[in-house]
Amino acid sequence: MTGRNDLWAPTPALVRLLTVVLLTVPVALLWRRPDLLVLVAPLAMVLVWSLVTRPSQVPERRFSLSHALLREGEQALAVVDVEPVPDADVMAAAVPPAPFVSGVPLERRREVADVDGIDVKPTSVVADAVAGEAGGPPLADGPRRLTVGVRLTRWGVRRIGPVQVAAVSPWGSFRWGPTGLEPLGLRTLPQPVAFDSAAPAPHPRGLVGTHRSVRPGQGSEFAALRPFQPGDRLRRIHWPRSTRGDGTLYVTSSYADEDTHVAVLLDAHYDVGRSGGVDGAASSLDRSVRAAASIAEHFLRQGDRVSLRVLSARTPLTVPVGTGRRHHVRVLDTLSRVVPSVSEETDARRVHLGISAGTLVVMISALVSPDALTQAATLAGRGVSVVVVDALVDPRQGEVVASDDKDPLARTAWRIRMLEREREVRAITAEGVAVVPWLGPGSLDVVLRELGRRGRGRGQGRSA
Repeated sequence: MTGRNDLWAPTPALVRLLTVVLLTVPVALLWRRPDLLVLVAPLAMVLVWSLVTRPSQVPERRFSLSHALLREGEQALAVVDVEPVPDADVMAAAVPPAPFVSGVPLERRREVADVDGIDVKPTSVVADAVAGEAGGPPLADGPRRLTVGVRLTRWGVRRIGPVQVAAVSPWGSFRWGPTGLEPLGLRTLPQPVAFDSAAPAPHPRGLVGTHRSVRPGQGSEFAALRPFQPGDRLRRIHWPRSTRGDGTLYVTSSYADEDTHVAVLLDAHYDVGRSGGVDGAASSLDRSVRAAASIAEHFLRQGDRVSLRVLSARTPLTVPVGTGRRHHVRVLDTLSRVVPSVSEETDARRVHLGISAGTLVVMISALVSPDALTQAATLAGRGVSVVVVDALVDPRQGEVVASDDKDPLARTAWRIRMLEREREVRAITAEGVAVVPWLGPGSLDVVLRELGRRGRGRGQGRSA
């Protein structure tokens, strides 16, 4: 990024100095005042020194980030490498304020508050243009590195920059910049909240996982001892039992280990509430995204297969079914790119594609959009196990978040909408959809156990 600031220009201090010298010298000569000449002589020397040491080259600069991927609440460094030029004295870099990006002091300093009593977050750095790293020996060659600490307080793609870089010559006579460097995006992954489930996922059907099957097969849980058959592996021979019998070889049999396909549906039509970042109050979309990250992490950790679909007209994102640590990062990265959309244009037929019989569908929604309620009821009507996590409930209070609007009419409209919402929730509950609030660990245990018993009692549903 170049412009008129991308050159060395005289500072107001130099202009004032030049004005004083040009006015004082003629007056001293005309009025024969040698004392004025004596007084202005140091200023004239500084003026000549400043003009002689005016930098003639523009510094080369590069902007980068120390990390390409972070979790919300973690810190990164905005790194500016500036090539030193002759006669440059002091260099500085600053990161402008941005939503959910706060400065982090990289050195011990006193806390400073502005006129309103709010703590000032330092997002700038000043360094000697000729000193080495951390005030070391002068650098003959190589760039001067300026680092500014930043902390990301909310998930999403956060914009860092444009970083402003500036430098001054000796005596502060000439200034280069401030010139802006192109901003960079830093992906901030959601921080999963505390979640754990002791209940097994219903309808395990895959070949790997931690859920015990009712049928024998390759697994880790002991089932019984049986006589050796052709095809059995030698490492499964149970020698203590085989040597005590009539010479018949016995082998150990086990129950097969199976996995479940968990389809996470995230309703991103609306974002109700105001987000305060990882350290403040959470909006409904904050709770939804963090709950989705926690549920995906939990099931992937125990070997299940997880897929993700985002119900949003602006960012209709999809992550196909998969497992493993890389798949977990892929899910988190997709969640970080979620953007709410008030336009309800989701095609129900596309959402159902790929959700087969035996799939556990976990829909996370504020239950404000009728489209999400329709999706849940349609899937349940096709025989698919559906659990809806109510993200409008504050885990700390255990109830729906109240409106903080100061307008009485807006608060009344919100209460009316909440009454309609309660009626809609009762309607989908009557159709077999389990609706549970997100309260942290154990939120889904009762529902998953009930779905497991229900599935064994009436069999599997059909594909959706």
